[in-house]
Amino acid sequence: MHDLKRSKKKMYKKQMPAMINSYNEESTVEIEDLERGCKNKTNINNSNNACNCAGNQSTNQNNNNNQKHDCHHDHHEHHDYDEFECVCECKKSNNHCEPCEAESDTCVANPCAGDQCCNGITPTYSSKNASPVAIEAQRIYDAIKFQMFTDATGPNGETLYFDYDVVEIEGRIPVTGLANVTVDEVCMNYSSIEVVPGIPSIEDFQVMEVEDNAPCDTVFEYAVCPEKNATCCARNRGQSVSYKERGLTVIVNNLVLELRCHCGCTKIRAFAYPAVQQMGGQLCRVDSVEFRYNTLAARMCIPSNGRSLTLRQDYQTSLTVDCISKAYISAQDCCGCDCDDCFELTIPSGIDLICCIEETVSILISDQVVVLAVSQGINPRVVDTFANVCSFPSCGQ
Repeated sequence: MHDLKRSKKKMYKKQMPAMINSYNEESTVEIEDLERGCKNKTNINNSNNACNCAGNQSTNQNNNNNQKHDCHHDHHEHHDYDEFECVCECKKSNNHCEPCEAESDTCVANPCAGDQCCNGITPTYSSKNASPVAIEAQRIYDAIKFQMFTDATGPNGETLYFDYDVVEIEGRIPVTGLANVTVDEVCMNYSSIEVVPGIPSIEDFQVMEVEDNAPCDTVFEYAVCPEKNATCCARNRGQSVSYKERGLTVIVNNLVLELRCHCGCTKIRAFAYPAVQQMGGQLCRVDSVEFRYNTLAARMCIPSNGRSLTLRQDYQTSLTVDCISKAYISAQDCCGCDCDDCFELTIPSGIDLICCIEETVSILISDQVVVLAVSQGINPRVVDTFANVCSFPSCGQ
């Protein structure tokens, strides 16, 4: 109740600045009883009287009020004011003290200011407390992974060019001739990457796409109905078949490259827009670029007993650029422009935009398997909304 009364008094003084210089004697006694430091406030006659609550006393040569300032340390022989709390008492002939700052002894952390990274649940068990449990799940019968890359093209496979705009220059550029430019970084900005899977085939078996099978845009599933191979089935082995995928394409929409360069000590920033060349050599900017891959082929193992299976294709993509060895910048005379000088960036060898792709192809079959499991299961995280709002101190705090 004492803390609450103190807080109200502080906030009341800050809301009523007109009453700062009119404290009565009773209010002054209450403030001194609370042992809160206060600072002198400059009056109209420029009598600067300051009481430093960090433990240092500042004295004005024109001080006409003969005020006494006492600062006491818990350890008188130690002069490190950052380690010891200083209680500063302000004794004055007139009441010109600035009200103390609002200070609270109760603080709570913002629950949304924590780390955005997290760890999932990792069950811990051993074979001593585990027992066999039968479950039905999709078992991975075989899996292969393709890793490849290709260069970008314009829509419909047209040759891709880039149109450059110099947007920022920090420093000086020669007004005549070409100046060498070093490209330090290339930053890629785009709205989306769309994976268009090709047409998969497994030997001569029927492959049917499963519609709305996965919520992710990079996962595609197909139902396969193979035929029985009596020879491999008699040997309790799977049969080797040929897997092929034709027409795999990746489309990047609204791509803009940011080039961060330097010319000597001058920093340059430019944008590179994908474009195609029209009749007469004029560049026309395009909204998307394409990456077209060759036919993917490999051997895979499928069940030989003729059981149906699921073919899953999972893609991971990454954009990058090849080496940009030379670039130049020059000043151009731009009549009719708002700016005094126009600058043109030139990259003779162009920019080779590359898309690396990693495709994992899996053969999944529905199977009843036996796994080791612990009867008590896992311990989920407890979400207590009451505890997230209120926190009560333990005994003695």
